[in-house]
Amino acid sequence: MGKRRRKSGGIVVIKKANQLIESRYRFDIWETRFFLSILSQIRRDDNDFQVYRVWYKDVIRAFSLKSNQSYHLLREAAKSIMSKSFFVSYEKDGTTREVQYHILRKIDYLKDGNESKGRESQEYIDVTIEQEMKPFFLQLQRNFTAYDLRNVVKLGAYPIRVYELLKQYESIGERTMDIEEIKRMFEITKEYQRFPDFFRWVVSPAIKEINSHTDLLVTDCIKVKEGKKVVSLRFIFRRKPDEDVPHTRSRVVPKPLELPFQANELKPVAEVSDALPKKTKDLLFNKFQQEVVQQFGVTATTFLELLDGCTEKQVGQAIRVTRRAKVNNQIKTSVPGFFINALRNGYTDIKEEQMRREVQEVEKSRVVQSIRQEVDMLRDKAADLINEQIKLLTVSQPDITTTAIASLKDNPYAKLIVEKKEKTAKKELNLEDYRRDKILRDLVRQAIVEQHPDTFSNILSEYEPKIKLLEEKIKNLSR
Repeated sequence: MGKRRRKSGGIVVIKKANQLIESRYRFDIWETRFFLSILSQIRRDDNDFQVYRVWYKDVIRAFSLKSNQSYHLLREAAKSIMSKSFFVSYEKDGTTREVQYHILRKIDYLKDGNESKGRESQEYIDVTIEQEMKPFFLQLQRNFTAYDLRNVVKLGAYPIRVYELLKQYESIGERTMDIEEIKRMFEITKEYQRFPDFFRWVVSPAIKEINSHTDLLVTDCIKVKEGKKVVSLRFIFRRKPDEDVPHTRSRVVPKPLELPFQANELKPVAEVSDALPKKTKDLLFNKFQQEVVQQFGVTATTFLELLDGCTEKQVGQAIRVTRRAKVNNQIKTSVPGFFINALRNGYTDIKEEQMRREVQEVEKSRVVQSIRQEVDMLRDKAADLINEQIKLLTVSQPDITTTAIASLKDNPYAKLIVEKKEKTAKKELNLEDYRRDKILRDLVRQAIVEQHPDTFSNILSEYEPKIKLLEEKIKNLSR
């Protein structure tokens, strides 16, 4: 069989049967990356598994990892999955049974100790999946979940599991899960015995990563109690508009937030969009018809007509506003009529505006993080250029470093740091101590720059204004 290499860039669809998403298993982050890299190569029309080739450099690129990561990590992940299983539960005669599925049949990898420069052409793993796994990945027509791989490349192992579980319920916008069931699925029943620890180390990081890096926004996580004990979690979430999903934007431009309502008042908000292609209309109809037609009572013909000129974002908002208005007894006429007006006129409410503000806050945080990374990059680049110039100066002035070290005694801040370092080391610092300690190195470098301003003026004039401008942007966004 041929070996497929996944193409980089663009949408890469991962499809899993819902049974598998809810199965019991535990992967670490490298095992997760390796397995997703296999699934990314399965085609929609495949009738059988192929031999899938997972390239180390493709994994590094797809998951935005540092190139100095080791092929050893990928190989160990593959070897580990060879001994692991998926445990799928099902009901029979009123009892719960479990089927154990072995995942991989065979892997072919570069032997340990053979990695070296010039062997990049061998840094791949050929994978054969067990045939009994076919119902979970091939020819899926119903009861499956699909998502873009780019949504999870920056997530940890637990956040990916939580994302998949929420993605199953994307059209509903909420999901309640028993805490013990989550622990069972993740195989952490003996860990995080206290709920605060479980929430702190598993749930909270998952929500944070999902909100920062995926197409979903978790707006609330309600702790459901029986007595004083938290027994389950109710996740409230929604799909972000495409322009708010990090990996779909070429450039981030923060948008001003409009607040078109007062207190509990419902008020129409006008939005204009082009009519949808028929195929898109059908997709929206199929996605939302259960709630709109069956629960709100809107006729199928009317709903289909309403979809002309509407986006998924608008339909979702109208559904949520109608749902809350119905619960709060705010509908004075009929539910179908209210939904129709909500969709046509773009009704909003306090909860919708809260969600918009949360989206904006998440976006603002992402922008600030991106700018900080750019600042760090500029500082590192300037530091590299300064270090190169210092090396050149050292040739003509061998004592430049010792002179700079001596000058630190005239700087109260630097003097205090040196004294603390010497107190900790219980000795007077020598030249090698200054070379090994990053803080001391930076102090010495700064002293050299200050003593030779003409030498470094070009570097400073190029980078300092850029850094200052970016820091001002961070300051403005953080207000």
